[in-house]
Amino acid sequence: MPELLEVEGVVGGYGAADEILKGISVGLPHGRMAAIVGPNGAGKSTLLKAIAGILKLKAGTIRLDGAVLSGLPPRGIARLGVAFVPQEANIFPSLTVRENLEMGGYLEPRAAVVRRVDALMERFPVLAEKRRRAARTLSGGQRQILAMAMALMVEPKLLLLDEPSAGLSPKAAEFLFDSIAAIHAEGTAILMVEQNALEALSIAEEGIVLVDGRVARTGPARELAADPEVRRLFLGG
Repeated sequence: MPELLEVEGVVGGYGAADEILKGISVGLPHGRMAAIVGPNGAGKSTLLKAIAGILKLKAGTIRLDGAVLSGLPPRGIARLGVAFVPQEANIFPSLTVRENLEMGGYLEPRAAVVRRVDALMERFPVLAEKRRRAARTLSGGQRQILAMAMALMVEPKLLLLDEPSAGLSPKAAEFLFDSIAAIHAEGTAILMVEQNALEALSIAEEGIVLVDGRVARTGPARELAADPEVRRLFLGG
């Protein structure tokens, strides 16, 4: 069986002469979670945007379950099973919590939307408690839970998370990581970029270390987290 996600020789950036991703090749098996870590400016978030179709590639190919994603618009990639949760602007502040979830399912039939909203309210009680409140009234951690729940409305094959714990208190971050681990335990494949590298590697199965737009190391997440050289050079340990 081919890997769920195949990234081959991807080159890309934000300007005509800008190459942030410099020939990246990585893969993710079905149902696995990988943490992408590395120093600032390594291209971690840019790689997620390339997979989600927000960044146009200069070279390379991206496949999901064998289907070519590269060249498709974000909407087309979403229809194939990729859900992307950006670091910022990932909810609709003026809409209620329930309306946000319904917006997350905009690609789905109405009956499925109602069913999935109810299921997610049950999974995340904090959202059920605040279902009629405007999303702007939520705490930072609650907003991230809502953003992830919106992405789950399409029952994605692959969930992309960009710096989910950024700006959160330690307690809120701990709850968030527990929630991510629970989502993964139910079978969703996850590719996560995270500033808290050691925490991310502790809940992931695979680890990918990016440095200067290239893959520096890959391997089992806990082995990378425990490697003194990786900690010293790439994780600030």
